Amino acid sequence: MGDAFEISLADFKLRLDRNEIEFILDLRLEDEFQSWRIEGNNDFEILNIPQLDFVGEEEKYLDRLPKDKVIYLVCAHGDASKYSAEVLCGLGFKAKGLTGGMDGWSFLYETSQASDMPVIYQTYRVAKGCVSGVIISDGEAVVIDAVRHLDQIKAVVDKHNAKIKYVFDTHLQADHISGGLELARFAGCDYFINPVDAVGANYEFRELEGGAEFELGQSRIAAIHSPGHTPGSTSFLINDKFLFVGDTIMRTTVGRPDLGGMVEAWAELLFHTIHQTFSKYSDETIILPSHAASVRERDENGLVCFSLGKARKELKLFSITDPGEFLEYVKSTLHENPDRYQDIRKVNLGLLQVEEEKKRELEIGKNLCGMASHQC
Repeated sequence: MGDAFEISLADFKLRLDRNEIEFILDLRLEDEFQSWRIEGNNDFEILNIPQLDFVGEEEKYLDRLPKDKVIYLVCAHGDASKYSAEVLCGLGFKAKGLTGGMDGWSFLYETSQASDMPVIYQTYRVAKGCVSGVIISDGEAVVIDAVRHLDQIKAVVDKHNAKIKYVFDTHLQADHISGGLELARFAGCDYFINPVDAVGANYEFRELEGGAEFELGQSRIAAIHSPGHTPGSTSFLINDKFLFVGDTIMRTTVGRPDLGGMVEAWAELLFHTIHQTFSKYSDETIILPSHAASVRERDENGLVCFSLGKARKELKLFSITDPGEFLEYVKSTLHENPDRYQDIRKVNLGLLQVEEEKKRELEIGKNLCGMASHQC
């Protein structure tokens, strides 16, 4: 078997962005397929036939496969899809397996620039919608919500010959493993997180309090306590214009307040954040969240950003001003709370040590840190 039966992650992503992907055959188990799958900016046909059913029995399924389109096969690691692509090509189909499978797809990142003054970048984890922010001013950098794969963040900082001065986590992450502490140690700077979220942490950190102000070159950063998604959630206002909100507000939803098992108490905090704390800022304030519920929340420049005015207009929780109604609405919009999220929280507190394979397992699936987006 040769490379003729495979397509690289980069080439596949390019074709996906060009809307050239028309048919995907996903060979993973049904529960894995339902948990997360490849998404594009436009719809395409996707068929799930588990590898155990398909391999060796291909002829049973040929009538479900198109002859006039390239079939892109996806499996967990890439081996099965490459094998099946060769088999299908031998049967007269056009087929290619995705190199690295969903395992490789989960580590694919893209970087986009959001501003020139100060310089702001977002690194976007395609499979999970995780977004890290890098702000650079006069050779100094701050990183907000660093993912655990740090190569693109480091590349951005190096490109500008900058030195990382601060590393902030807006909150204790539950859906993915933070790279904040590791990055701070690499850079030789302090790692900041609100102490309410870091209770019991098995490492040293700088306490991040609302009202704190930081200098970054010629830029100014104001820390704003904005609890609700977590009790310690903290936003960062850059030069009174750019607001990094963590998971508190997303493009099509709001950060769920139940991941700590205290939905009523945290929903009350969220109500206060939305209707009082954020009410101080103008509609023109640019929101840069740390998560996207879908790749379709990115704009034509690959950015996940929107105005506070747009959030006020489109997200229903901004229009619900009665606390009781707010709570009931929150409860009606919650996804499942995956058990693995509690393990991820422990990893991010340094209370659970896991190997790379386990880290990958914990991070499987798209993020579920927001409430049901179609209702918010």
